[in-house]
Amino acid sequence: MKTTAQAKANLEASISYIPARYVDGVSAADWQGPAGSPQAEANYSASMAKVITGKLREKGVKAVSNADWQEAAKTNGAAVIGERIRAALGKWETEFSPIYDQVQAKVRTLPPSTTDFRANITARLVPTVEAWKKGAGKL
Repeated sequence: MKTTAQAKANLEASISYIPARYVDGVSAADWQGPAGSPQAEANYSASMAKVITGKLREKGVKAVSNADWQEAAKTNGAAVIGERIRAALGKWETEFSPIYDQVQAKVRTLPPSTTDFRANITARLVPTVEAWKKGAGKL
């Protein structure tokens, strides 16, 4: 049997070729077929029932302190967030632009603001939020 140090050294030595193997594996995979099957849906429903009845989400949330979450987010997230945003800009523009255009078109048709905040909420804010939700396919 290998020691932990040997196993670590072997893993470290394999880092150079793991990315290409990962890409090959992902390219050959079909996640949607199995994940979209009736059996997968039944499995998901059964698992969620266990989560809900066992209050597993609540237990999981309580198992991680705010300080632990904040430290992990700062350490892990801050290092990659800028590059991940940069890499997603094209997709963001493609998907966001049509929604934003619809919202702008709606906002241009709204009545002018008044001094009555309730009237402004009803006549201006609600239609704007509805336009965002409709554009995102959530209305």
